[in-house]
Amino acid sequence: MTEIRRILQLARTDFSYFFRTKWLMAVLLSLNLSDMLVIGLVYKGLMTVNYFAFFAPAVVVMGLFMGSMDTGRRIWLAFREGVIQYYLSLPISNLGVVAAYLIAGSLAAMVYSSSLLIVALLVLPAQAVLNTLILLPFFFILAIGLAGIAAALAALASTHGEFFFAYQQLLQVLLLTLSTVYYPQSVMQQYLPSALVTVASANPLSIAAEALRDFVFTGIPIQPFVVVQLIVSSVPFALLGAFAYYKALQKLQIKGKL
Repeated sequence: MTEIRRILQLARTDFSYFFRTKWLMAVLLSLNLSDMLVIGLVYKGLMTVNYFAFFAPAVVVMGLFMGSMDTGRRIWLAFREGVIQYYLSLPISNLGVVAAYLIAGSLAAMVYSSSLLIVALLVLPAQAVLNTLILLPFFFILAIGLAGIAAALAALASTHGEFFFAYQQLLQVLLLTLSTVYYPQSVMQQYLPSALVTVASANPLSIAAEALRDFVFTGIPIQPFVVVQLIVSSVPFALLGAFAYYKALQKLQIKGKL
């Protein structure tokens, strides 16, 4: 019980750093909102589908991704500034430190994406608002998975910030571009090989975006299979990230540096 309390205390401390960068978050939030309102409305007149209704839920998922990636930035700063050495001196296990960062990163991502979700609910006619509340715990699991990826990138980059941000941009290209976040699956099938379309459909970001479109804004009853897909596709990322971060902490304890 004492370990759990210390994990929660450390998670609360790291979560508070998210609000210390509120101006950065405000700028990113405004960029996401401009994407939703400008790109969505402009493309609406260029495509046969209602692209604004398609794109607004996608921006929410993009916000979840960006908020989760901020976990990696905070971990990298902790490595660079020596904060992590202080955490390792506390009466908390390495696994506890890993868990605290993943929890804090997931909460930060949920706060950030929830702001975008509220805007989307205001500008689009939501058919099943209750489904939003049902989906939130599963989006939290997705946020843990994405935070795990960010932790893995931070551990891989060590104190080299330029590497971390390069890895983050590469991941953004892979996960967001190769998904149905930006484009309907029917459009991707016209231009991409079937193998890539299958990969894009299995992307957890695609599953999350489609869940919002179908279950919240269209009003289709929540399908348990989709929820299971979201969990199954997210958990491996969380485990991979937790393992990479844990090994980095072990290396830091043994060698004194990364």
